[in-house]
Amino acid sequence: MEQDRYNLDDWQLLAQVSQLFRSISDSFTEQVDIPRGQAGLLCVVAKQDGLAQTEIAEQLSVRGATVTNMLQRLEEAGLVIRRRDVEDNRLVRVYITEAGSQKEDAINERFGNLQQLIFKDINADERVMLKRLLQQIIFNLTEES
Repeated sequence: MEQDRYNLDDWQLLAQVSQLFRSISDSFTEQVDIPRGQAGLLCVVAKQDGLAQTEIAEQLSVRGATVTNMLQRLEEAGLVIRRRDVEDNRLVRVYITEAGSQKEDAINERFGNLQQLIFKDINADERVMLKRLLQQIIFNLTEES
């Protein structure tokens, strides 16, 4: 049975990793009472407070309407606030609240533990290579769509 894992095509391995990560991520974000997608968005805002909604959509590789819906839920929960840009009224900027920062800390703690598990027995050079390859895969897929 263990040998069967090594006979998978590349796309099957990617699908398997994706599914495992999604399942574990869902479990972790349920523990802090926030859906996975909203958790990812909250972490982006925490790292770059004041991003425009369009910039968030680009970073997450999702549609603007998806970001708008997630932001509405995060704002209703008191985790972010949205404000019109003072210099360009067409832009809406997003800021994390204190409650949002606390939630983001809890998310990062859980995903930090997951990251340690994922990269167990993988050295720093291999991690750098993996990151570069995954970024290339993302680029390839987003250029095609």
